[in-house]
Order: sequence, then structure tokens, then C-alpha cells
Amino acid sequence: ADDRESTRSETEKLIRGEETAAFESRYLCKDGSYKWLLWNAAAVADRQLIYATARDVTRRRRAEDESRKMQQFLDSIVENIPNMVFVKDATNLRFILQNKTGQEMIGHSQAELLGKNDHDFFPKEEADFFTAKDRAVLESGQMLDIPEEPLDTPKGVRYLHTKKIPILDETGKPLYLLGISEDITERKRADEQLREQNIRLQELARSEREAHEALKKVQIQMIQSEKLAALGQLVAGVAHEINNPLAFVSNNVAVMKREFGPLRDLLELYRSADAVIDERAPETMRQIKELAGQIDLPYVLSNLPELLSRSREGLSRIQRIVADLRDFARQEAVGDTQSGVDLNAGIESTLNILHGRAKRSGVELRTQLGSIPSITCNPGKINQVVMNLVANAIDACGTSGAVTISTAARDGSVEIRVADTGTGIPAEIREKIFDPFFTTKPQGQGTGLGLSITHGIIREHGGKIALESEPGNGTCFIVTLPLSPPRRTKEQDSVP
Repeated sequence: ADDRESTRSETEKLIRGEETAAFESRYLCKDGSYKWLLWNAAAVADRQLIYATARDVTRRRRAEDESRKMQQFLDSIVENIPNMVFVKDATNLRFILQNKTGQEMIGHSQAELLGKNDHDFFPKEEADFFTAKDRAVLESGQMLDIPEEPLDTPKGVRYLHTKKIPILDETGKPLYLLGISEDITERKRADEQLREQNIRLQELARSEREAHEALKKVQIQMIQSEKLAALGQLVAGVAHEINNPLAFVSNNVAVMKREFGPLRDLLELYRSADAVIDERAPETMRQIKELAGQIDLPYVLSNLPELLSRSREGLSRIQRIVADLRDFARQEAVGDTQSGVDLNAGIESTLNILHGRAKRSGVELRTQLGSIPSITCNPGKINQVVMNLVANAIDACGTSGAVTISTAARDGSVEIRVADTGTGIPAEIREKIFDPFFTTKPQGQGTGLGLSITHGIIREHGGKIALESEPGNGTCFIVTLPLSPPRRTKEQDSVP
């Protein structure tokens, strides 16, 4: 029924005078199916008859229908794909296809695009860039992946991730350029925001670390100040308390030694009368001999001068220690930078204080103090450096060993070495030993601040501290101090 009118129309053309006619129509079969027939007809016998032949073209028409449906299906996919799809001819790079997404993305309709190239829509520099990429793809015959390219559109700058693919014929000659572009503008903006947030987070983290480090430095400084103040007060008090009884004991020993000579002479004079006493008072003489034998009088008379001399030497040594303690306390109390400081003298005073600790541990203190120039420094703090290093060295030696303290002049600076024969420092913790509160000592035997405070004092004086250590073969700390510390700026003075 759908084809009757078209068939009648073609037939009437022959009747009206046309010689031939060719058309297609469907022919209904007895079984209810139909076939497509290609008719070739002509009018004959003075147009009284129509002569026609028919060829079955059903297979072709059905193939064409399938092809048309497939084309519609592919067109629907291209039109509805969320990425921009465009096709250009290989000769002039003119648009021959642009899907709906692409039209919305660049702000131009299909009618505006078709038959035109990039130079009709974009600035010359931008169009030249696109054209150069297109030509490179067509010449190479290979796909080109462009991860990011800016595109100036009526809606503003968009960023696209584009893949350009050459469409070749069977000989390898380029026919078309296919392009597929994904709009990554929002992703790029999100990435930029994420980077900005990461930068802000890193800045916050860095600020937090700096604040934490500053707080740790303040804590160390407070602990150091309190420790110095307490140590100065303790040392000054101990020195004062020892000095008073020490003075009269020392004076009494001096008087005893002075008076013993005449007393011994008097006893010898008495002993010269032993025969007379024995003759006149034998019982008294017996008692004298018995008592003299009990106390070994000859030995006492011969040994007592040496005992008094050694006692005086011991008291003199105590006096020197007390003097060193008072000097140490005085330097801690002053707390200012002084010029013309003799480091060797300060080291000797500090070692006198530590001598008893070393002796109790069975550790020998050795000195190799060289000829060094005087320097400008805070003597109390440098003494504390020496005390911390030597005390740690004594502890490292355990119950035996030796600690050697040496000084030397080195190229405009002074070098202090504290070497021990202890256990050494493992390589894996050497970078941590100057960290605040890091200690290898058992809990309750160390705060972990000694080396941290030492490092801070040396850095404050413009010096350096290094170490040489081998597990099992001891450790040597090397302190290098300039003859005059560098001048600190106001900004440096504000930092603990």
C-alpha cells in the first residue's frame, strides 16, 4: 500500500509521453512477505502497452537499511559522547563534523563550523599552533596525545586533553583528521586548588615545626639557665661551707707541724734520762717502756712529720678545689662574654672538680694542654662544655679507662679535644646525640640535655663540634672555637 501511489505515478509518466522509467517498489508475495524490485519500463505499441522487467534487489535494500540504521547509531554515539569529537579534511583542515558536546564546548554551532578551519575562529598564534599539530599528525600517520592545551572560547579559556588521529586510505594516504578532546578545566582548577592547599598545609606544618623547635630551644634555655643558676648557688654554698672549717683545720695542722719539732726534741731529751729514771724509779721506767712499746714511739716520732706534711698537701689540694669551685660559681654567676680568657686555666679548674668523680669510677684523667692564645668567650659556659664532655667521657669508660683532654691552636682558632677509651658511639645514633632529651643512659640517670646544651653553647660562640668514634675503641669530641665569636644580629639575639 505504501508503494502504490509511487508506482502509479511512474507508470503515468510513460503514458504521458516519457520513453522509459526506472523505479523501485516493494512487491507483496502470497506468503505475506515482500520483495524489493527494480523496475525498468517502456511504453510500446503507440503507448497502448507498457513493457517492464523487474530485478530482485531485496538484499541490497535491506543492506542499505542496515547501513543507514548503523550510521544513525554511530551518529547518536558521536553526538552524545561527553567529549568533543571533530573531523577535518586532510587537505585544508576544514571542519566536516563536530558533535554537540564540541559545539557547546567552543561556543559555535555546526552551521558556523562546517567548511571552516581554525583560523576562522581562533587568534592567529593559537590557530597556527593547532594547525602545526594537525599537520604533524597527518605527516607522521601516528596518533598525537596532547595532555593539556589551552583553548580560547566565548565562554573563557578552557583546558583540553586532546588526541588527534589520522584517518588513512588503503594506500596510507591521509584522508581525514579525527580529534577527541576532554575538557579538563575543572580538574585542572581542582588540581591547582589542591596544590595551593598542599602549599598552605606545608607552610602550616613548617610553622608548627618552627614553633615546636623554638619551644624546645626555649625549654632548653630555661633548663640551662635554671641549671646554671642552681649549680652556681650550690657550688658557691658548698665552697663557702667547706672554706671556713678548712681554714682553721689547715692552720691547726700548720701549727702542729711547727710545734712538733720542739716537742720531739723535748721527748728525745727525756729519753736521754732513761738510765737515771730506771735507776731511781724502776717501776716508772717500766711503765714508760710499756707505753712506748704500745704506741711504737720511735716509729711515731719518725713518721709523724711525713704525716703532717701529707696532711698539709691534702688540705692544700682541698683549698685549690674550693678555689676552683668558687671561680666556677663566680663565672657562672657573671655569665657575660669576657676577653683574654685562658681556656687552659678553666679546663684545669673544671677537671679539679671532676677529679673525685673520675677516681670513684676508676678512670684516669690525663691532660695535654698546649700553648694556646687567649680568646673572647663566656668562660662559665665554656667550662660547662668541658664539664659535660668530660663527665660523659667518664661515664662511657665504665669502671676503668682513661680520658684525655688536650688543647691546641689551629688556624686562628682554638681546638679542645676530649677523648675516652670507652665503648664508642654506634653509627646509627650519631646524628641524634645532639637532639634535646636524647640519651642512651638508663632511665633516671640522664636528662638527654648535656650534649644539646653543649652544642648550643658552641654554636652561640661561633664554633663547631665534631666527633670521631668507633664502637669498642672510644670516642673523641673535637670542639673548635674562634678567637673572637661573631657579632650577633638583633634577629639572632631574639632567637633562643
